[in-house]
Amino acid sequence: MEPKKDFKKFFQKMFDVSVEIQGVSLTPEEKARKNFIIFVENYKLAVNRSNEVDEKYNLNLWDWDNMYAQSLEGLILYTFNEEISEVIIWYVYEHGLIEDEDDYKVVAGGSEFIIKTADDLYDLILLLQD
Repeated sequence: MEPKKDFKKFFQKMFDVSVEIQGVSLTPEEKARKNFIIFVENYKLAVNRSNEVDEKYNLNLWDWDNMYAQSLEGLILYTFNEEISEVIIWYVYEHGLIEDEDDYKVVAGGSEFIIKTADDLYDLILLLQD
């Protein structure tokens, strides 16, 4: 049975009310994009938070974070080729430090790309994988 239909039936039976469920079903490609962006942005946020704690409180959490960072980097290297992995890791660790517009430029696949957002990064990965 379809989850939306089951949910509607449950509420109709329990509360004797008509229920309208709205939602968007994502295609597999949209799900992949969304999950990648969540992954890379959360990873970047974790790195930035660790750096912020070090700067504000002089508390270096790298010994603690390193195990997780190595695991995530290993997952990236396992999933993507070396060129794509380098761009992803650059985005996570260095993208937040950009001071100049030219620093958004990345050379990959023999071409130059501007990477300002995780969406841009994902689009580049799609181009490099084909």
